Amino acid sequence: MDKLKWVRDLMKRYSQVVFFVGGFFFDAFTLIRIDSIIDLIYQSLYLLGITLIIILQTYLQTGRWHPKGWVARLWSHESEIIHFFYGGLLSAYVIFYFKSTSFSRSVIFLVFVFVLCLANEMPQIRRMKSLLRIGLYAFCLISYLNYLIPVLIGRMGDWVFTLAWVLSAGLIYLLVKKLANLHLEPKKARVRLGWSPVLVLVLVALFYFFRWIPPVPLSMQYAGIFRNVEPRGNHYRLTYLKPPWTRFWQKSDHLFLAREGDRVYFFTRIFGPSRFQHQVFLRWELQDPRGHRWIRSDRIPLPVKGGRGKGYRGYAYKENYQPGDWRVEVETGDGRVLGGVAFRIEKDPSVEERIFLERRM
Repeated sequence: MDKLKWVRDLMKRYSQVVFFVGGFFFDAFTLIRIDSIIDLIYQSLYLLGITLIIILQTYLQTGRWHPKGWVARLWSHESEIIHFFYGGLLSAYVIFYFKSTSFSRSVIFLVFVFVLCLANEMPQIRRMKSLLRIGLYAFCLISYLNYLIPVLIGRMGDWVFTLAWVLSAGLIYLLVKKLANLHLEPKKARVRLGWSPVLVLVLVALFYFFRWIPPVPLSMQYAGIFRNVEPRGNHYRLTYLKPPWTRFWQKSDHLFLAREGDRVYFFTRIFGPSRFQHQVFLRWELQDPRGHRWIRSDRIPLPVKGGRGKGYRGYAYKENYQPGDWRVEVETGDGRVLGGVAFRIEKDPSVEERIFLERRM
C-alpha cells in the first residue's frame, strides 16, 4: 500500500509532464502525413481547446466564472488537458518540420521548439498561466498556419508565409484584447499579456528571414547518386556500380569511380501534399580542395507535383565534372534546403569489366 501511495503521489506531482509526454507520443504514433484531413482536424481542435482554456483561466482569475458540478470536476484537470494539447501540437511540428530539411539546417529552429517545450514545464511559467503561455500559443498557431495554408492552396512562398504570419498576429491580437478587457486596467493588461506573443512572432519572422524555418509542407524522402536513371512505366530503373563486399549495404554510388563517357545521375523523391505544385532546384557543388568552400557548378530547376505517397520522383545528370568531393542539395527558390547527398568522384584507371546492379523506385 505504501508503494502504491508513493506511485500515486508521484503521478499526481508530475501529472502535467506525464500528459505533455502523452500528447507528444500520441501524435508521434498516430500522425499520417502533413496533408491528412484527420491530423489537421486534430490539430485544429487542440488549438481551439487551448484557446478556450486560456480564456476560462482568465475568467476564473478575475472572479467572473466559477465552475460547478461536473464542469468543476473536469476543470480540476485543466492543466493536464492543456499539456496534452501542447504535447500533441509540438510533436506534430517537430516531426513535420524535421522531415522538411536536414537537422544541421534546422537546428536553430528545432532548438527553439525544444526550449519552448522546457519553458512550458517550468514552475515559474506554469504559475503565470496565460501570461507567458500565450507566447507558446502564438508559436503553435503560426507553426500550424505556416503549413495549413500551403496545403489548402497548393502553393508556398514568401507571400504565403506573410499571410500565415499576419493571420496569426490578428488572431493573437483578438485573444489578447479579449483577455485584457476582463481585467480592471485593460491597457496595462494588454501590455502584460501581449509582450510574449509579440516576441515569439518577431522571432519566427527573423527565423524565416534567415531561412532557418524548414520549407514545409515539402519534404525530401530519398536522394542518391547513380550511373543511369530510366523511366520504365510507373517506376524508375536506377543503375549503380556493384560495391565491394565490405560495403554490401550501399545501394547507390557514394564513391563514383568515373571512366570516360560516364554520367553522374542524381535521383530524388520529394513529398508534397495533394494538389500541391512547386519548383525546387538541384544545386551541384564542388568542394575547393584548397579550403572548405563549396563552389557552385549548376543549379537545375525541378518542378514538383504533390499527392504521391512515396513522393514525386525527379532526376538530373552531369557530364562535365572533375574528381573531388561533391554534393547535390535540393533547395527552394529562396534558398531553403530540403536535403541532399554528398559523394566523391575519382578516376577509375581499371579496364576490367564492371558489374552493375539495379533497383526500382
